[in-house]
Amino acid sequence: MRRLSFLALIALAAPVAAQDMSADLAKKPEKKICRAVATTGSILGGKRECHTKAQWDAMSERASNARDSRERGMQNGAGGGSGVDGSPR
Repeated sequence: MRRLSFLALIALAAPVAAQDMSADLAKKPEKKICRAVATTGSILGGKRECHTKAQWDAMSERASNARDSRERGMQNGAGGGSGVDGSPR
């Protein structure tokens, strides 16, 4: 009888342990991706930056949006001047 109750206890505890393990795997941090990034004005070759894929994607999206915004501004005649403040000379 003891043996049967022990086996029943193990059978009931196994799914709970499996759920705990899957929760631990879900909390595991994302893998970092490191890239060499050029530093303007440096002869040393830049530095390495490490971020997750989601962070790299977000930075790429922001850079793309900024570039598109600048291009739209130039098409509309804004920001095309050669003076210090952007006005034509």
